Amino acid sequence: MSSFFASRHMPCAECGASVDASEREEHVCDPERLLDYRVFQLRDEVAGFEGVLEAYLDSPQGRFQQWLAERERRPP
Repeated sequence: MSSFFASRHMPCAECGASVDASEREEHVCDPERLLDYRVFQLRDEVAGFEGVLEAYLDSPQGRFQQWLAERERRPP
């Protein structure tokens, strides 16, 4: 006898929705849930983006790109 609980529901690999085993073939991912699930999977990268951007903008190349963008933005 297994010590684990056997569930009829398993998460969809694409959207994370709990899907009954008998409905797995008919399951269609909701586009909004699919987007939420993908953003959830990227949460660590999203959280770290600000720090990476700040470090880049503090680098010589980042400072040059800021200067160039400001220069190109000014009206002639």
